[in-house]
Amino acid sequence: MREELEKKLFDEFPLLYNRSESTSFGFECGDGWYEIIRELSKKLYPLVEVSHTIPNELDMYPTASQVKEKFGELRFYMNSATDDMYDLINHYEDVSGKVCEVCGSPGGIDYSEKWLSARCFEHRKV
Repeated sequence: MREELEKKLFDEFPLLYNRSESTSFGFECGDGWYEIIRELSKKLYPLVEVSHTIPNELDMYPTASQVKEKFGELRFYMNSATDDMYDLINHYEDVSGKVCEVCGSPGGIDYSEKWLSARCFEHRKV
């Protein structure tokens, strides 16, 4: 994902994407999933904020630890999360397989190459 899109996510959701944690490597996916990741982040953020109000003996609060593409779908890993957070993550991971990772248009998993990817018709490798 382009650096300016990553920066928007870091700036808008600072508790979810802690630059000092392992998300400092950035987002390992295409720009087409920016809106999916942003929508997921908007829904996760209130849950993450609540977790910060609860004393935690380990000082370990939910943050994204890795965001990437794998087998043509979004993978969104957190260092810890509630069941509600995992339900949201699972939903958006499923949605990602129907959205082109390149441009964000409707698409599907492209099986034409050895590497699975979510692509629209225009961006399929044929």
